[in-house]
Amino acid sequence: MTLVARRLDHALHDRARRRLVRSGTARRRQLVIVEMLLAVAGCIAGYTLFIDWARHFEVRVCEQIILAMGVDRISAALGDSFIVFGPGFEPVTAQMTGSCSILSSVLALAALAVIVLRERSQVLLGFVVASVFVLAANQVRLLLSLLAGRYFAVDALVFFHDWIGAVINFAYTLIGLLIMIGMTMYDAQRAEQDHTGRHTADRPEAWARPGLGHRVPLADSEAPTVPKVPKVQVAAFLHRKILPRALSVRLARRRERTRVDYRVGHENAARRAAIVRELAAKGLGVHTATLLAVATHETDIGVLDALADAVAARQWEPVANADVIALRLWARAWLMRTPAVDVDLEKESGRLIAVTGAGGPAGVAVIQALRKAGDAVLALDANPDGVGLRLATHSAVLPRADQPGYAESLLSILAEHRPGALVCTVAEEYHALTPLVGHLDELGVRTWLPDPASAETCLDKVAFATALHAAGVPHPATAWTADTAGLVPGPWVVKPARGRGSRDVVLVDNPADLPHAFFSVPGAIVQTRLAGQEFTADALVARDGRMVACVPRWRDETRGGISVRGTTFASATVTDVVAATLRAVGHSGPANVQGFVDVTGAVTIVEVNPRFSGGLPLTLAAGADVVSAYVAGILDPAAEMPALEFQPGVRMARYFSEVFYTSSSLEMVGAAR
Repeated sequence: MTLVARRLDHALHDRARRRLVRSGTARRRQLVIVEMLLAVAGCIAGYTLFIDWARHFEVRVCEQIILAMGVDRISAALGDSFIVFGPGFEPVTAQMTGSCSILSSVLALAALAVIVLRERSQVLLGFVVASVFVLAANQVRLLLSLLAGRYFAVDALVFFHDWIGAVINFAYTLIGLLIMIGMTMYDAQRAEQDHTGRHTADRPEAWARPGLGHRVPLADSEAPTVPKVPKVQVAAFLHRKILPRALSVRLARRRERTRVDYRVGHENAARRAAIVRELAAKGLGVHTATLLAVATHETDIGVLDALADAVAARQWEPVANADVIALRLWARAWLMRTPAVDVDLEKESGRLIAVTGAGGPAGVAVIQALRKAGDAVLALDANPDGVGLRLATHSAVLPRADQPGYAESLLSILAEHRPGALVCTVAEEYHALTPLVGHLDELGVRTWLPDPASAETCLDKVAFATALHAAGVPHPATAWTADTAGLVPGPWVVKPARGRGSRDVVLVDNPADLPHAFFSVPGAIVQTRLAGQEFTADALVARDGRMVACVPRWRDETRGGISVRGTTFASATVTDVVAATLRAVGHSGPANVQGFVDVTGAVTIVEVNPRFSGGLPLTLAAGADVVSAYVAGILDPAAEMPALEFQPGVRMARYFSEVFYTSSSLEMVGAAR
């Protein structure tokens, strides 16, 4: 067989195989046919079951209307028919047949609602309103037919019912259909611009010039301009010449509140920022013109920050048009304009707070929170490229806490800058900081470190499991020796007894793989892998052991052990278990408690990090300012810490942001000292 023949044979076989696979269009066509058959079957079954009841019901309704009108010589004594006596008392029986009933129309509307419009929540209301209209219209038809027979002639009843009534029947069925579709398909969308492309709500004076996002088409200077004939505008004449000025302004604002979606210009800065976030959350492609107008003409830094953050958080959204690209480019440029967090000069506290672990997510979150609160920050980290070093007011590089020279370098830096407080965001540094508390007090640097034994219990997963077991706090079955590893129910998770950030964590499903995983992980422990929804709770415990804040959040998505998507939620059960966990380990200060909630609502705790978490920004955004409360507890240990509240349902989506610097932009401290 030649090469050409082989390729031809292969192509024929491939085409024959593809024909055996139904396309999506064919499957959809079959589904539509099935739905249509079900609709027809439902209409036939409904008509068969309810036609007699519907006829009697409509006859009774019409009878009550006739009695209320005081019309005589029309009787509904037969139940499903009317006896009508004409002008000469000639009797005729007008039977309510199935074609006269509204049941067929109502069943058709129901089939449309169930098959076509079922995904819209307002379909039920639309169906009910349409059915009531059809019933009322059919009663008008019946009444007119009966009255024609009563006052004109029996033949008039037949003529009206068969000819004029048929037109009425078609009309009210069609109108009922339009009512249901209109009420179901309607989606309240307010216009952002008028027909000329201009935003019409009140705006600051800085917004008066046309700019990116809402430009009025300008005539070409070289092209001949044709003078436009002014249109007669009755509303404009009434507002300018007739109505009082105050009434005109009030009516105009009322009209714009219902017609213009964004309503940004006449609000204060805080409200404008909130509106910008709401509009961006609905989709960049929906309110692009408004968002671009804000980016072009807004002068308040806080509003622009809110817009840039909202745009950056929706990087997953598909690009709808070129304006969305322009909006994203603007947001990127705005976020890159400066590495430092803008501080309101009126809120500057004059305090300097030192923060260790400035290169980690928790350190960055604490630095940004302090800067937004008006505090100056001295950022400290062992990595000279730690991003938090570029976000703070002052920065310095230290040796690692387990390396020689750490204590001397730290005390030297603190003696030079003299911060009022020291916040440690790396739990592994506690053992090196605890012996230095006396020296820190001599320098006037206050700090609040957890009890060394408590911190060690949290960092050592074996001691942590033992403490929770003794306190009766739900915890997964744990083994830390090869002899007892096989006694733990599977599936399993194998991880170091001392570790962080999901490093060296191995998931095991096959019992035969468990020994290999146990010996391949340094200092391993074996735990039952939990099922359910994973959560993290940011907590703050006062020095007297009282938990003053607990903000649980679902870990919707994690990368490298860090939550990148989360949602705050309220749960009394989770809060109680978190409080019991922190009491069991004897912790005070900030903590990050991780666990699972299974399908029954039972809560199981996995571990506790005795420090601020990498997901701290979500807790702060939800309203629980644990950073400020913790710093206040450091500076005034005797003051009573108030309970902090938070807002459930706040969502977080992380994104990357760049900071640019040169090698000479950072003070290198540590080894040289």
